[in-house]
Amino acid sequence: MAYLDDNNDNLYSRGDPLDELDRELADLKATLGKLEGDSPKPDAPPEKTEVSPQIPEQPQEIIEPPIPQTDEKQTETEEIRKPMKHSSDNNSGGKHRLPLIIVAIVLSAALVIGVGFLAMKLLSKPVNDDGELVSAGEKVTINDSVMGDIELQTVKGAAVNTYTADNLQYDENGYPSYYQDGKKISHLGADLSEYQGDVDFAAMKNAGVEFVMLRIGGRYYGDDGLLYTDKAFDTYYQQAKAAGLKVGAYFFSQAASADDAAEEAKYAIEKLGGKQLDYPIALDWENIADDNARTDNVTGDQLTDIAETFCDTVTASGYKSLVYSNTQQMFVMYDFETMKDYDFWLADYREFPTMYYKFDMWQYTMEGKIDGVEGTVDLNISFTDFTD
Repeated sequence: MAYLDDNNDNLYSRGDPLDELDRELADLKATLGKLEGDSPKPDAPPEKTEVSPQIPEQPQEIIEPPIPQTDEKQTETEEIRKPMKHSSDNNSGGKHRLPLIIVAIVLSAALVIGVGFLAMKLLSKPVNDDGELVSAGEKVTINDSVMGDIELQTVKGAAVNTYTADNLQYDENGYPSYYQDGKKISHLGADLSEYQGDVDFAAMKNAGVEFVMLRIGGRYYGDDGLLYTDKAFDTYYQQAKAAGLKVGAYFFSQAASADDAAEEAKYAIEKLGGKQLDYPIALDWENIADDNARTDNVTGDQLTDIAETFCDTVTASGYKSLVYSNTQQMFVMYDFETMKDYDFWLADYREFPTMYYKFDMWQYTMEGKIDGVEGTVDLNISFTDFTD
């Protein structure tokens, strides 16, 4: 993962490779002028030379001055790559044709390498509206297909999402895997609750599932906010372990305060009864659609406190913690000055998320089909191997 920390400042301070190419271009143009016999200065176009009256007048080479840099990199590249003009009747031009071709080839190769290097830098680092690299504390605009342009202020030390859709591959059954440097790094998983009914975990494993996130319980969203246990958790846990699957858990939260969050975390830990988990315990805090809920007026600062309290309580008990959130909630509500040190499980059902910050798991569909489960089920891939 890439981090926006002080170590990256040195990378930003390096010279722009296109500036160096401009200087090299100017020197090469001067050399070309000398080969043609004009000896122009690199920063000014040469004067036209007189042609002998016995020889029909031929168009002479006009070497253009270096083209100033603009933000339109494609236009700049096209201008630099304009074909050079040569007179076939000029003895000097014919004599030096081969060296000129070689120089042109070298120049083109250097230009391509330089532009490619700059593009790689820009794609691997956050940029602002002008396409310039940004440092922690600066603003960056993210274009989201649903929410439109979102302006964020970058947070020092917050890990940035480096995943790209190009590295995602689907197998013959439509299940995704993520590759990095040619190596598969993701793990296929499903999250289950009592609503899935009877589950054949061995069939799930044979279909490619590597881990399951099991609902351990939750809180009702009514005013009373009573806590409850998922009736299938213990059975699912035993059967998943017997099938050789890795197991994590999640708690459906309707906490309206940090105190509620601490209560929920302790309840989940108590219901685990010391069971071993391979994956974390996730806080699944959600807004309730189409109904009134005790959490309707929770602010972003309050939600940040809720997540921090839940995760810290879980971690203090010896388990790993995780925060489940959809993309809008992550962008709009969470304060990443606080949340930068926590792992995220992102729910985003588009082709690929546009999330700016790092996430560890991706719930890519809630209408998945997998052997061993009747009906639909939430499917996920984890970029992080939590067992390490």
